[in-house]
Amino acid sequence: MYNVQIVNKAKKYLSKLPKKDSNIILNKIYSIRKNPFHYLKRLKGSKLWQLKIPKYRAIVDVIVSGRRIIVLRVSLRKKIYDSK
Repeated sequence: MYNVQIVNKAKKYLSKLPKKDSNIILNKIYSIRKNPFHYLKRLKGSKLWQLKIPKYRAIVDVIVSGRRIIVLRVSLRKKIYDSK
C-alpha cells in the first residue's frame, strides 16, 4: 500500500474549500492507495499524473520505490493546468 503525502500548497487549497468538497477529494485520494496506476493518467510531456475527482483534479507524483503518492496540487478542473 502506498503512503499519501499532501504538500502545503494543496493543503491550503483544500482548507479553503467547503468541507463537503474537501472530504470528497481526500476520500478519492486515499482510496487509490492500493493500486494508484489504475486511477491515474499520465500528463503529456511530464512525469506527473492526474487524478480525476468530479469537478476537481489533483496533480500527483508517484514514487514507486518509496511507495509514496505525493499530492502536489488540487484545483478546479478548468483552472489546474493554467497555474504552476
